[in-house]
Formats: sequence, structure tokens, C-alpha cells
Amino acid sequence: MDKTDIEQKVIQFIASKVENVDVSKITTASQFGELGLDSMDTVQLLFDAEEEFGVSFDSDEVKNFRSVGDIVNYIGNPPPSVSA
Repeated sequence: MDKTDIEQKVIQFIASKVENVDVSKITTASQFGELGLDSMDTVQLLFDAEEEFGVSFDSDEVKNFRSVGDIVNYIGNPPPSVSA
């Protein structure tokens, strides 16, 4: 899946999860707060995104997520797994 496909899928996913947001208004620059998400909503969205996209967000990385683009970039280029 290329970055454009990931962007489209993430935007569609977010539009399906966030009430009262027009999908045409969501871009990779959209901040979670602009979409009407508070911190708890954002956490739930990220949990749902992990399940939807088969990724596991790194807890240190996710603290810095502020926009749709952060999710797209992570899914498109996840950090290497750390093995114990």
C-alpha cells in the first residue's frame, strides 16, 4: 500500500469514527482538536486504528501524535520492532 492509499484509508476511517465531520474537510494536516476530538476520544481513535490497520502504536511515539498525518506516517513507515 502506497502513502496515498494509506492517507485515503486513514481519512475514511477517521470520518467513520468522528461524528459531524465532513470527510472532504479531513486532510493529513487536520489536528485532532480541529476534528472535535478531546484526549480521550483521540486515545480511543488510536486503539481503533491499531485494530483496523494491524499496527501497534509505540506508546512513546503516540504521545507526540497531533494530526491525521502522524497516523498516516506511522502506518506507512512504522519503526522497527524492538526484540527482547
